[in-house]
Amino acid sequence: MPKFVRYGLIVIVLLIAALLVAPFFIDVNTYKTRIEQTVEDATGRKLSIGNIKASLFPWIGVELENVHLANRQGFSEHDFASVQKLNVKLALMPLLSKNIEIKTFEVGTPKIYLERHADGETNWGDLVSAQPAAAEPGEIKAADQEASASPALAALQAESLNLTAGEVTWVDGEADPVVLAELNVALSDVQLERPVAVKLSGILSGNAFELDANVGPIGDPARLDPVLLPIQGHVKAANLRLSPFKEFISGWPEQLGDMNSASVDLYANIEQRPAGIRLGEGTLALNSKINLGLSWRVEMEDQDQLKVNKVGVVVNGKEILEVKGSVKNLSTTPNFQLRIDSQPLERSWLAGFAPELNSMYAGHPAPWKQIKLGTLVAGDAKQMDIRDMQLMLDDELLQISGAVVYATPDIRLRIAARNLHMDPWLPQGKEQPAQAGGAGAAGGKQADAAEPDLRFLKPWRVTAKMQADALFLRGLEMRSFNVSINGADGRFDLSPLSFKLSGGTVTETASLDAASFPARWKESVHITDVKVGPLLKALADMDMLEGTMSMDTSFRATGLTPAGVKTLNGRGNVMLRDGKVKGIDIPGTIRKFTNPGAATGPNETDFAQLSGSFTVTNGVADNQDLFMASPLLRVTGKGIVDLVNKSMDYHVEPRVVGTLIGQGDASAVRKGITVPLHITGPFDAPRVRPEINAKTLMENAPALLEKGKVGGALGKILGGRQGSQPAPADQQPATQPESPEKKILKGLGGMIPGF
Repeated sequence: MPKFVRYGLIVIVLLIAALLVAPFFIDVNTYKTRIEQTVEDATGRKLSIGNIKASLFPWIGVELENVHLANRQGFSEHDFASVQKLNVKLALMPLLSKNIEIKTFEVGTPKIYLERHADGETNWGDLVSAQPAAAEPGEIKAADQEASASPALAALQAESLNLTAGEVTWVDGEADPVVLAELNVALSDVQLERPVAVKLSGILSGNAFELDANVGPIGDPARLDPVLLPIQGHVKAANLRLSPFKEFISGWPEQLGDMNSASVDLYANIEQRPAGIRLGEGTLALNSKINLGLSWRVEMEDQDQLKVNKVGVVVNGKEILEVKGSVKNLSTTPNFQLRIDSQPLERSWLAGFAPELNSMYAGHPAPWKQIKLGTLVAGDAKQMDIRDMQLMLDDELLQISGAVVYATPDIRLRIAARNLHMDPWLPQGKEQPAQAGGAGAAGGKQADAAEPDLRFLKPWRVTAKMQADALFLRGLEMRSFNVSINGADGRFDLSPLSFKLSGGTVTETASLDAASFPARWKESVHITDVKVGPLLKALADMDMLEGTMSMDTSFRATGLTPAGVKTLNGRGNVMLRDGKVKGIDIPGTIRKFTNPGAATGPNETDFAQLSGSFTVTNGVADNQDLFMASPLLRVTGKGIVDLVNKSMDYHVEPRVVGTLIGQGDASAVRKGITVPLHITGPFDAPRVRPEINAKTLMENAPALLEKGKVGGALGKILGGRQGSQPAPADQQPATQPESPEKKILKGLGGMIPGF
């Protein structure tokens, strides 16, 4: 063996021996004080190291035990950070060629205690607040350090990097601490040219979670792009309780029950490909009084575009919503285009989450059954365009398009339908018995109605147009229905609303002031040739009139419930043709007056024309110029109609202008007879009483005479005076004869019911 080889081996053996023996003669603990003082000078916090061990061969190793870094002054007495054991071993020979090969890197039982006071101060703020000092001449700049470190980092290898039994505690003000315990992080076969296996697990405030992934290969660290770094893994967290985080969760809905009993399940798969495609799928479930589920499957071809293959929403095991589409320009101004489709949602099922639906429709004979939505929407952070919304209301289609600006909000809509029945969608609560002795007690039952508060609409802007071939509402069939609505600053104008109704047309303009409570409204209506019977039945539940109506009205009121009728004010005029007044038999009343034995006809009065104007003050309509004309009668009248109590107090004066023959009277001529009537009582049961006195009879006497004699009822009352036959002897009065006026009034008492 050559001498230089032999001497070389001897030197190597001596070096190895020296490296092995040196730690026994060099006490590295003598450096503890210097290390502790240096850290304290730099941070202002006390550092203590329990023990330091070192080795030089076959590994360059350093092991620290019981390392503690004190908390910031003014915070709790807990250590800010502590490590029970820190062990680093580097291979010696690779270091000679500037390669870093880590045999082991172990952090045992590390603990970090993070605090934040109510004023925002944190126990780590002093460690991160200082800015890096400017480089002095001759110093190596950070970029140069990074560049010089890259070759060494490029040769990084490690059998394992492990953190075991770690713990992180977060205390925010007076809130309960959030603890991440049993934190374990394991990286195995760490190198840059092959994928690195990563395992992470822990217990977050009593809830276990785990992550398992493969990361890499990393390649050249100097050219590392995290967006293109290959990753494949999954995350799992089962029964993650929310109670420890309740201080961070605001606006928890009451419908979800008690947050302390709620939990979350998370399962997610993540894949990032070198080509830049990122795939993700998983489920997130909220377990509470109402169980909510979210599932997704998405991918990104690049960092600026997200493709939504499917996002599904599940409620109590029922899939209710599905979303597909894309989101673009994520790094600049994100915009989206999404297709949203719902399953049919039954009202009975929805009532399980919104119990008020039960009370809203408790008294409805045939409420709606289900609703279904399908729409294409597009937009950005400022507004959303509704490009094609199809809303199925039971079996009827409502098509909607438009836009919504979020900040205002500003809503612009166009709505179209063929046939639309609105009655099933109008709330109708269960009627409640009226209080004994209170208003409506005689009527039996009275429905409760709460005044809606619409002041939240004040900042809204609304522009909407709706048209329907036919809209059905409360028994009305409105054809060619069109309406435009414009709103801003709490005022919403309807101008105009037009439709065809019962053979005629209706045009309406209206406004609603929602800026105050209760809301105020006003409207003007122009009606031409509309059959009045169905209209009154639908609007006021009145069945008193028939005929063809033309009308102009202008009203204003406060409140949107029936109670608001007491604030109704306005004026109007009306003309009805070829109709009848139901419940009032004016010819029959005259027949009774002229011929008490006449047959009773239908309880109604026909007319060729009925007209008048009116003013409404606080829900009471006042009319002073009623005029009705028929082939038999001319009727004038005046009085009031109380819309609050649904009653009337009306005086009419019908005058016979034709013959009563065929009307139950045998006399050929009764022209000129006038019998004033007083109509009082509720709409559904009015009471009609003749207003008869001596003056009335005297004024009508000529019309009651038959060929110069007092005939009919008047002849009977007056006992045959002025040419009539004398009464039999047994019917002659035994006392002083009464005056003619008294005889008339006394006789009418037996002739006219209720007089």
